[in-house]
Amino acid sequence: MTSIPRWSSVMSVKDPLLDAQHIELLEMCRLIQQDLDRGHGQNWTLEQKLHEFAFLLEEHEEIEARVFGSRGQNLTQEQSNQRAAALRDVQALADNFERKKYDPIAVRQKVAHWIQLHF
Repeated sequence: MTSIPRWSSVMSVKDPLLDAQHIELLEMCRLIQQDLDRGHGQNWTLEQKLHEFAFLLEEHEEIEARVFGSRGQNLTQEQSNQRAAALRDVQALADNFERKKYDPIAVRQKVAHWIQLHF
């Protein structure tokens, strides 16, 4: 996976709550990547991080849609569909953790896909 971007003011959406959530979500991506890099792709800490990432991401998407909508900056239907699919992919990774052995590349791709769609 390409390196996870560091937060910068260029990424700001000019809303303190959303910016703080973006920083937290990027940090979660970084922690997931670190677990995978260390070969911890099957342990409970990765599972916990995936569940936390999915939870935070779902909460963030709802808040962001509301804030952007209040500004008249609604996402296109295609953007909404892509983000919803990326969220479902992350949730599936977390929900199916115990049922299958993870391919670290697949996990990285799902996390990177969310970053690409979001930023």
